[in-house]
Order: sequence, then C-alpha cells, then structure tokens
Amino acid sequence: MTKTRQGNVFLDGNDLRNMILEACNYFELYKESINELNVYPVPDGDTGTNMCLTMAAAAKELQGVSSDSIGEIADITARSSLMGARGNSGVILSQLFRGIARGLAGKDEASLGELGKAFQYGIVYAYNAVNKPVEGTILTVAREIAKGSREAIQTPLDFTGLLRIAIDSGRKALDQTPELLPALKEAGVVDAGGLGLIVFLEGCLQSTLKRTAEKEGASYIFENKTIPVLEITDSIEGGDEADRNLEEFNPNYPYCTELLIKGENISSQEVRKFLETCGDSLIVAGGGELIKVHIHTAHPGDILEKCLEMGSIHDIKIENMIDQYKETRWSSGKKESLKRAPAGDALKKGLEPDLKAAIGVVTVSSGEGLTAIFNSLGIDTIIPGGQSMNPSVKEIVDAIMDLPNEKIIVLPNNSNIRLTAQQAADLVDKEVMVVDTRSIPQGIAALLALDKKKTLADNYRHMCDRAIQVKTGEITFATRHAKVNNISVNKGDIIGISNGNLLVSGSTINGTLTELVKSIVTAEDEVLTLFYGRDVTGKDARAIADQLGEQYPFLEVELQYGGQPLYYYLISIE
Repeated sequence: MTKTRQGNVFLDGNDLRNMILEACNYFELYKESINELNVYPVPDGDTGTNMCLTMAAAAKELQGVSSDSIGEIADITARSSLMGARGNSGVILSQLFRGIARGLAGKDEASLGELGKAFQYGIVYAYNAVNKPVEGTILTVAREIAKGSREAIQTPLDFTGLLRIAIDSGRKALDQTPELLPALKEAGVVDAGGLGLIVFLEGCLQSTLKRTAEKEGASYIFENKTIPVLEITDSIEGGDEADRNLEEFNPNYPYCTELLIKGENISSQEVRKFLETCGDSLIVAGGGELIKVHIHTAHPGDILEKCLEMGSIHDIKIENMIDQYKETRWSSGKKESLKRAPAGDALKKGLEPDLKAAIGVVTVSSGEGLTAIFNSLGIDTIIPGGQSMNPSVKEIVDAIMDLPNEKIIVLPNNSNIRLTAQQAADLVDKEVMVVDTRSIPQGIAALLALDKKKTLADNYRHMCDRAIQVKTGEITFATRHAKVNNISVNKGDIIGISNGNLLVSGSTINGTLTELVKSIVTAEDEVLTLFYGRDVTGKDARAIADQLGEQYPFLEVELQYGGQPLYYYLISIE
C-alpha cells in the first residue's frame, strides 16, 4: 500500500502490480465501447481490443510475480506488454510503459515526483514510436495527462488525488481531439486510443480506492466518469477528407529524415540544439549511448553530416513527403499488370541453396483463399490476422525467428499492424525490413516484385514502389450510424472504402461495389481484380465480375476467391 514519510507519498512494486491487474480487469468492461469509437463504422474497430490484449499480456506475466521493487514490476510490465502489443494503440501503450520503466529503473519505491518524471519518459517513448506523430490522438491525451500531473505534484496531495487530476486532465484533452482531427469531428467521436488511456487510469484509481477502503474497513464506491461517445452532429463543414487526413507538412522541408546516433555520453539537448534550425517536426529522444532523431528537412544530407559529428549513425530512413502527398491522390501512370508476373515465376525466384543467405518473407493474412494465393507466390510464413484480429509483437517475432533466414521482409498488409511489425523487427537480431503494405492487394503486388537474387535493400525499395502503385478498395458493412467524408451512413448500410477513405454507401453489395469502382478507376488502368469473401457465393461474384467487364471493356477483370471475413470484396486496380 502507498506509504507516507516526512510528508512525501511513496509507491512500491506491490502498489504498481495491483494497479495494473485491476486496470486490466476494468478495461475489459469498456473495450467494446472503445472499439465503437472507430472513425469509420467498419467491423474492425479494434482499438479497445488491442489495448486490452496488450494489457492482458502484462497482467498474465505479473500474476506469477511478487516483488516489492517498483522498478522490477515496471520493467516486467514494459517487456511483457511490448511482446503482447497489438495494433498501433497497443504498441503506443507498451511504449508508455517502457518509458515509465526507464524512469523507475533500479528503484524499490518511488515518490509522486519520481512517478511524474517516469511518465514524462513514457511520453517521449510513445511519441518516438510513431514516425509522424499526429495531434488529436492518444499521444495528445498522454501529454496533457503528464502536464496536469506535473503541475499537481507541486501541491500537497496523495496518490488518489494525483490520479483524479491526471484523469481530469486527460478528459479535457480528449474533449478537444475532434477539434484537432477533422475526421474525428465529422464522425462524431473522440479519439479511441485517448479514451483507452483514460480508462486505464480509471482502473488504476479503482485499485487504489478499493485497497484504501479495505484497509479502513469501509465500503468501496467507485465514481465512473468514463466519457461516452459524442453525438453525431450535422453542423460539420464539408470538404475533401483525403486532403484533411494527410499529415501537415511544410513544403520547404519535404524530406522526413530519421536515424539513430550511437556514441558515448550523447546529450539529447545538444542534438536538439544542433538540429533545431535545420527543419521542423524535430523529435529527439534518448540519451547517453543512443539517440533517436526525427526531423523534416530540405537537406537530409546536412542532417546526416551533423549527426556524424555526434557519433555513428544507424537505421537511416529518408522519405519524400511530396511523393507521399501525390501518391495519396492516386497519381496514375502505366502500371505493370498482375498477370505479367505468374506465380510460377515468383516461386522460381525464391529457390536459393543457402537459406540463411536467402531472403525470407513473412506476411499477415486471413481467409483460406488469400492464404492459398500467398502460398502459391512462395511466401515463407503466414501469420493469421488482419482486420479485427491484429497479431501481437510476439507472434511476429516468433514467425521471424522460426525462419532459418537472416534477412527477412515482413508484409503487414494492414495499416494497424505496421507499427506492431516494426516493433517486432527492432527486437530480433536478424536484418528485417517492414514493407508498408496497408492492404492485401498491396501485399500481393509487393510480393510480385520480390527477387531473392537481389539484396534486401533493393527488394525493400522495389516492393515499396510496387505496393503504392496499386489502388485498393474494400466493401463491407457499417456497424453504427456515422457521418464521414460528408457521407451519412446507418448501421447495416453497405459501404465502400478506398485508400482509407469512405467514398460510397448503399443498400446492396453489388450496387456499392459498382459505385466504388466507378469512383477510383481511370482510363489508364489495365487490370481489376476482385477477391471475394466468405460471405459471397462464387455465382454472385462471377456475375458482378462479368458486369464490370462489360462496363469497363478496357479493363481485364479477374476474380479470385479470398475467403476473408467481414469484407465482401477486396479490390485491386492497376
């Protein structure tokens, strides 16, 4: 139980362990409510589930631990939550725990001030886990929680009072997330990850109140103040959601540059001062022997030269955001057809006598038809998962380590698995590159660009280039009423999504599919492939494929059985 000495409040390992176990149980009650906050009303809103499973991994490990050391408990929580992390929200939560563990390292107990500093570490680690941090998300809520807590610590209070102030600060920040992200405002929701963090803290508060009541022999009452879903409003300005969802960037600093600096006694403050005049969106995290740098700049070469003065540089990543800006608008051009790279050729490319030297490929997929397609293209390992069932970091780590290859390419095939895959890649001692495939069609296209006779770096570059040439679409059903991209949908409506944007809504599967294809196809396109799901019959799929072939005679329309759940059709256009 928390202790007070000389006016200061201290927590030990048992306090932290009990809070995490209680918070995990409490979170289970609210995970579905958090899932419903997905901006798009699709049946894969899984932020709550991902955060819950991430916490459950930590709770499972802590069940068999009895330690009075808060540093040890924090370390176990960080390690186990990272291995169990699922989805972007789960990874960010695990990084918060990791930073907190860094701040509590070596401590048997911690004062409120030390806890506040540890949470500041958590904020840095969480922001650093995201390549391009966006305000209006769990990161904003976490930062404001830390800010409110830091100010509160300056006044006399107990740990329960501190938690209440932290939760109130988080709620105020959560209320503002729709003002920071237009997509949230139009959908009529607050950020799901941010709400999840508040629910976690409420669970911690529940633990402290319960233990205090037990100690005093009093009855326990918990005040539930979890924020409900915001109501849909019609007073939303219209506009191009694709434009508004793009990360803001200054065209004077078009290159997103990231790297690690390794050396001795490196000061993050010195690095920050060193680079702050070289661009914007600067993030510098770490210190001592390892520094992580993220910056938008006009001259990435200058950044590399400057960082070399501080130490050796590693894991260099440079992206042209202007290219990304154009690609998001489906910049067109002549594209290689899927049929021009038969499965047999792809399999032949993978025949290498030295498995350790050869490149291994891990992909994420669900649906027996899609699994068969990936297998025919020579994939080494398929991890079951995708929409509504994101794999954990540990599952991806295990898949990588089970392969004899020392060089690995991972295809996440889902935007919510990308961060998880990258965390897994960072944890293994193999050379791993994660291709940013955000859909199954992108994963298939990227795989067709694989040539195992080339270097890992060359394959990574070619597969990334190939993936972004594919237009993708999805047909599914709405799980709730929502307004997105100025389109109002009701629960049960059939909706069409492309490139992460809701474009069409209708009452029938075929009608919505036809409208979605119409909205994204151009005269320069050559091949349209339909992957039909397990809830669509082969007869119905063939009929709509024939109809689209007649409607677009310049397109070669192909039909493949995907067998995927929840999504009636996945669409690939090249």
